[in-house]
Amino acid sequence: MRSDALLAFVPIGSPLSIVLNSGQNVSSGIIDLLGLGAGVAPGNTTIFGTQSAIFGSPDAMGVGGMRPELNVTIGTAGAGATSTLNVALQAAADLGTPTYQPSTWNTLAETGAIAVGNLTANTVVARFPWLPPFPANLRPRFLKLLFSVATANLTAGTIASAIVTLVRDDQFNRYAQKNYTVA
Repeated sequence: MRSDALLAFVPIGSPLSIVLNSGQNVSSGIIDLLGLGAGVAPGNTTIFGTQSAIFGSPDAMGVGGMRPELNVTIGTAGAGATSTLNVALQAAADLGTPTYQPSTWNTLAETGAIAVGNLTANTVVARFPWLPPFPANLRPRFLKLLFSVATANLTAGTIASAIVTLVRDDQFNRYAQKNYTVA
């Protein structure tokens, strides 16, 4: 799997704990699409002329032949009676001067409730294609993942990694039903 260290919500080797009480959530690291980091003013990002607005990713991000994918993997298995986990990909625009911090977070995609029985070690729990921002005029600079527990407490569990890949290199048919039996 090819990945870019700057495009890691949860870097490989730095697990994120998802031990949460009901109704709580935890965020991944924030990816700045400009690459400078929250709080840093963007320089002149245009080729000609002077920048007239704060930086924002174009509305067509994620459209084209080489479409990146998000891959979120469980590290330590989840535990907790009837607990569920939701994974949401969120985007925010830049507030601009003087803080250059993320504005209100908008959810672009989410998994829905994943039962604790499916949070086994080394399982991919979220896989999204890189989606265009919504609403269409959002023009985000910042992205993050939000991990939420909606029902019972999650008493164990980690996210091993949450990275952006350029290609899916997993064996996509490994979960396909076999249409034969061995006698």
